[in-house]
Amino acid sequence: MKPVISPGDRVSVEIRVQGYYRGTQKGTVLRWTESGRISVKLDGKGEVKNVSPDQVKKVADG
Repeated sequence: MKPVISPGDRVSVEIRVQGYYRGTQKGTVLRWTESGRISVKLDGKGEVKNVSPDQVKKVADG
Protein backbone atom coordinates (compact mmCIF):
# COMPACT_ATOMS: atom_id res chain seq x y z
CA MET A 1 0.00 0.00 0.00
CA LYS A 2 1.37 3.42 -1.00
CA PRO A 3 1.41 6.09 1.73
CA VAL A 4 -0.71 9.20 1.14
CA ILE A 5 2.35 11.44 1.44
CA SER A 6 5.19 10.48 -0.88
CA PRO A 7 8.65 11.93 -1.66
CA GLY A 8 8.32 14.95 -3.95
CA ASP A 9 4.89 15.99 -2.63
CA ARG A 10 4.29 19.62 -1.67
CA VAL A 11 3.16 19.90 1.94
CA SER A 12 2.28 22.38 4.66
CA VAL A 13 4.18 21.76 7.91
CA GLU A 14 2.92 22.85 11.33
CA ILE A 15 5.94 24.18 13.26
CA ARG A 16 5.96 23.38 16.96
CA VAL A 17 8.54 24.35 19.58
CA GLN A 18 8.43 22.27 22.76
CA GLY A 19 4.84 21.32 21.95
CA TYR A 20 3.62 24.88 21.28
CA TYR A 21 2.30 25.94 17.88
CA ARG A 22 4.57 28.50 16.16
CA GLY A 23 3.08 28.71 12.65
CA THR A 24 3.16 26.86 9.36
CA GLN A 25 5.62 26.63 6.49
CA LYS A 26 5.45 25.00 3.10
CA GLY A 27 8.01 22.58 1.76
CA THR A 28 8.75 19.44 -0.22
CA VAL A 29 8.88 15.90 1.16
CA LEU A 30 12.32 14.31 0.80
CA ARG A 31 11.71 10.90 2.36
CA TRP A 32 10.21 8.87 5.17
CA THR A 33 12.75 8.03 7.87
CA GLU A 34 13.17 4.56 9.38
CA SER A 35 11.63 5.83 12.61
CA GLY A 36 8.40 6.85 10.82
CA ARG A 37 9.01 10.59 10.62
CA ILE A 38 8.94 12.67 7.43
CA SER A 39 11.99 14.56 6.21
CA VAL A 40 10.85 17.88 4.66
CA LYS A 41 12.89 20.59 2.92
CA LEU A 42 11.25 23.89 3.89
CA ASP A 43 10.89 26.76 1.42
CA GLY A 44 12.89 29.92 2.00
CA LYS A 45 16.10 29.04 3.79
CA GLY A 46 16.12 25.47 2.48
CA GLU A 47 16.21 24.05 6.00
CA VAL A 48 15.55 20.31 6.33
CA LYS A 49 13.37 19.15 9.25
CA ASN A 50 12.29 15.70 10.37
CA VAL A 51 8.72 16.06 11.59
CA SER A 52 5.94 13.83 12.83
CA PRO A 53 3.36 12.83 10.18
CA ASP A 54 0.59 14.48 12.24
CA GLN A 55 2.29 17.88 11.62
CA VAL A 56 2.12 17.49 7.82
CA LYS A 57 -0.77 18.16 5.42
CA LYS A 58 -0.52 17.59 1.69
CA VAL A 59 -1.09 20.69 -0.43
CA ALA A 60 -3.63 20.16 -3.20
CA ASP A 61 -2.12 19.54 -6.64
CA GLY A 62 -2.68 22.15 -9.31
